[in-house]
Amino acid sequence: MQFEIDHIIIKIENPSNIDFNNNQFLEDIYTLIYNHLIEESGLFQIDFDILDIEQLNLIIEKNNPRNSLTKLNGKKISLAEWEKNPIQKAFLLFFSKFPDLYLLIKNIHADPDINISNAERLLGEETSTLNFLNIKRKIDEINNLKWTREKNLSERQAGVSILGNISETLLATAMESLIDNTNFFRSQNHDVQSYGDFVLMCLPNNLWISVKSNFARERLLASGYTTDIIGVGYFTDFNEFTSQTKIRNFIKVGFLAMYIPDIPITEEQIENNISTYHEVLNFYNEQNRNLPQNINGKEFLRPLSQLYSDLNSLLLVHDIKKRTTVRY
Repeated sequence: MQFEIDHIIIKIENPSNIDFNNNQFLEDIYTLIYNHLIEESGLFQIDFDILDIEQLNLIIEKNNPRNSLTKLNGKKISLAEWEKNPIQKAFLLFFSKFPDLYLLIKNIHADPDINISNAERLLGEETSTLNFLNIKRKIDEINNLKWTREKNLSERQAGVSILGNISETLLATAMESLIDNTNFFRSQNHDVQSYGDFVLMCLPNNLWISVKSNFARERLLASGYTTDIIGVGYFTDFNEFTSQTKIRNFIKVGFLAMYIPDIPITEEQIENNISTYHEVLNFYNEQNRNLPQNINGKEFLRPLSQLYSDLNSLLLVHDIKKRTTVRY
């Protein structure tokens, strides 16, 4: 059975042709989904909400996947996570083995890694420094189509968390060639994680990178602690960067730059062939206002595509005693 999605052919094998490694859970769920599919009908043809809950519970109880499967990133689901929603978590484990099938089921969440895998599949390329913005745009496009009803509170909260993790994971993947875990690394110490998500070793202060998803708002301001920091996000509202007071507050708490998408992200932007960054530029031009500068006299608002080269220029100074944020 095969489907054409975004000009990519997705092939779904008959269950009889798949080696499930004696995992009855995978075989039963795969067969259940396969029997609902209609060849060549495209994205999201199965509504998760109308699947037989009793049947799903029986499948899970018969062969508890939490004991035999891991997520796409290799991690196990904790007992506390599992007990919140065993059916949803069971499907997460299933999608980790068959991520293509996530493109065929609507009204259900999956881990960031599965979202990224789907976007890479449809774009036909792996995440890189050059295309991570396109990957993010495709993920947003898929998720906008995936939900055909209002999410409940739990689903909304999960969606926010997943979106944030996707943003951070994509950036980490895009910056992978720069991350050496000595000069530049991801911040995973919970005691200082509120400062930012990544750290680049510099003088007079280390440069922190705070990653946000689609909006800056006050959450980004909370990252600043009068240290050197840059804000990175897939921001969709250019108005967040037009207030002199807000820009002043960002700079006051230590932000040296704000990186804004310079390719279309939202459906409206795609239709109008414009990006958030270019909307910002147009606003300042129309208002006859100069673009804001940071404390070093450099551009404060920068295109997100420039992030890699800016960070790389710092890391090209191998002697940390000479590597400084004063010229950033």
